[in-house]
Amino acid sequence: MSTTKSRRILIMPNVASPYDQRMVQGLADGFNRIGHFAGAMPTPLSAEELRKLCLSMSIDTVIQVNRTRDLAVPLPAGVRHVAWFQDVFPETLTGFAECFQADDLLYALGDPLVLGLVGSIPCRVGSLFTGVDDATMNFPRRGFVQDIDMSLCGALPPPATVAPSLRTDLLWYVDKAIGGISVLNRSRMIWAVRRLLFSRYVPVDYVPYATLVRIAQVVEGFYRPLRGELDIHMLADAMRALTEECSGLSALPSAKAMPQEPDLLSKLLKPYAARFNGRGDFKARLVRFLAKEGAPFATDGLSPIAKATSYFAQSYPRIMDRKLLIQLASRVTDSLELYGSGLAAHDFTLPYYKGVIEDIDELLRVYCRSKINLNNNTHGLGLHSRTLECMAVGGFIFIHDSPHDTKAGGMLTEFEPDVHYGRYTVENFQDEAARWLKDSDGRLRAGRRAAERIRQRHCWHHRASQIIEDLER
Repeated sequence: MSTTKSRRILIMPNVASPYDQRMVQGLADGFNRIGHFAGAMPTPLSAEELRKLCLSMSIDTVIQVNRTRDLAVPLPAGVRHVAWFQDVFPETLTGFAECFQADDLLYALGDPLVLGLVGSIPCRVGSLFTGVDDATMNFPRRGFVQDIDMSLCGALPPPATVAPSLRTDLLWYVDKAIGGISVLNRSRMIWAVRRLLFSRYVPVDYVPYATLVRIAQVVEGFYRPLRGELDIHMLADAMRALTEECSGLSALPSAKAMPQEPDLLSKLLKPYAARFNGRGDFKARLVRFLAKEGAPFATDGLSPIAKATSYFAQSYPRIMDRKLLIQLASRVTDSLELYGSGLAAHDFTLPYYKGVIEDIDELLRVYCRSKINLNNNTHGLGLHSRTLECMAVGGFIFIHDSPHDTKAGGMLTEFEPDVHYGRYTVENFQDEAARWLKDSDGRLRAGRRAAERIRQRHCWHHRASQIIEDLER
């Protein structure tokens, strides 16, 4: 039981997904267990909604997943802010430090530098891992027959679609050339033609085939799968160096670059006027109409090339990891089952894909039924929810070595190989997997020891206690 002043805490997920909702609810339960008032929202809130809720419920601490303060809408005076970053992308650090106050807390799901939170942050920075709830700890583990040799549960991002399109590439480069000629670029008529012609045939987020190939080659050439050593900024910088000729260009002219010849534009686009019923400002309605039709007015602030760089630096390595892991496992056994959203979109998963598990109890049953629960992580982060929950029900974890194993979030900071889990490298996977498949007593013994360690150190109330201690420092 906490001896500090009781706090009133509001916790919000990054997205309204079952996984995020379960995590924030687990943390809220952890706070309530140690004597604080905590509530978990099922969806993110806007900055104004958050401010009003803090006032109406006398909230003194706000915890947001993958979110910083909104500088435009300050929290009420005296409210502490805790940002818990579980995913870091190359663009995360743009204006990042400015969003923190001195008494804020910033947590990363592992070592902050390893995950990519580099640079100076003007507040306390630490590591916070997910936890295990009471229902998982008390899940009945006895009576399960281990009828699956190996399983792997986890989502995957969509596959990269890198395919040549001569017509689209040609239009993209023509548009780029026109945009680089100031005389043409100032013409209202040229602007309108570009908007109406190119927005129809060139997708909003289009990146030329040759550029995508260069970007993908950087990752495939420098990232080594199943070694837990991903450096997203190193990869992103290398990609930018190869695509400098495209870095300042959006695929189509922006609304801000619109030449100021309203009469000519109105005549040229007269057929569209009826769509706006003749009311209000024509140009503003045109912008909204074209955005709705798919033109790149409404974007999230990243250029197409920046979006491609972000995907290939953070998401593509996860696919490379998983593809190699499945290849290695399939050489050991045909009894291999894969579960998770997004897997069906990848050809290499289909021979072993069993669907998406919607129910947490079903997920825990798969952990118990599997002789070996396969595990991988691009950053070498072992202490994430899938690992901890599998260990909590006595499942046997099989995870690769990483140079970050002794840093925050690494397996060696909390667990001992061959005592609590099994480990492998790309080179010895087959030998180690075969050895553990034969050693039923060793696997069950490791699972029992791991479950006891989880109960002692890795429940949600342990995470809540850590946050309270950090807030009181």
